[in-house]
Amino acid sequence: MRGDDESLADPTSNEPQHDAARAALRWASRYAVLIVAMLAPMAARADHHEAQWSVRPFGGVAALQEAGVATQPAMVGGLSLGFAYGVSNRLDLGGELVTLATASPRFMDTVIIDGGLPVARPLARRTDSALLLLGPTWRSGVSWVPVVTLAAGGGARYRSDGTLTDVGLTLDDKRASVVLDLAATVRVGVEHRVNRRLVIGGYASGLASWGPSAPLLPMASISVGVSYVNYPLWW
Repeated sequence: MRGDDESLADPTSNEPQHDAARAALRWASRYAVLIVAMLAPMAARADHHEAQWSVRPFGGVAALQEAGVATQPAMVGGLSLGFAYGVSNRLDLGGELVTLATASPRFMDTVIIDGGLPVARPLARRTDSALLLLGPTWRSGVSWVPVVTLAAGGGARYRSDGTLTDVGLTLDDKRASVVLDLAATVRVGVEHRVNRRLVIGGYASGLASWGPSAPLLPMASISVGVSYVNYPLWW
């Protein structure tokens, strides 16, 4: 009986449990180091003098307006091609070329055809734009990097023929035209610096363009982006 008591009190009887706990701790520590290394690569800091070349496809919704009729929402899609240069570890200056196209929403417009009475008919008209925008981007962080961009500029807006869809008639006062626009945008997002050369990101943006010959065109969109980072030879 005494021998059984001694075996119960023997401190070596828990050694297998201690070995298993130490092995689990070593396994967990190895994977924790790997995860930290993946999320925070040491060479992936937003850097002074770096240049970024970016491509951002986007999609969202715009509010199209026509004189005398209610504003209508329309799906919008497009592409942004950007360049930015780091003037400090937190500030980039750059520009982007933005092209976008909307769907053709249906407006209910009141028209008079062949001297008849005014009648409400469905009118379809789409808008395309090409804009050059310039401005700063503020960034913070190392691996996961919050970014905020403000930019302004201008470009051209194409407005298609305004066509009565039920009769296939184009209205004389709504012929296709190209007008000059001013524009401003704000974009917020998070970028992941995968390594020293590659950045990916997700963004939400608001953009508005307007001009003396066209109504205000506001839009909201979400986008994804891929950027290539390099250090220009001039530095």
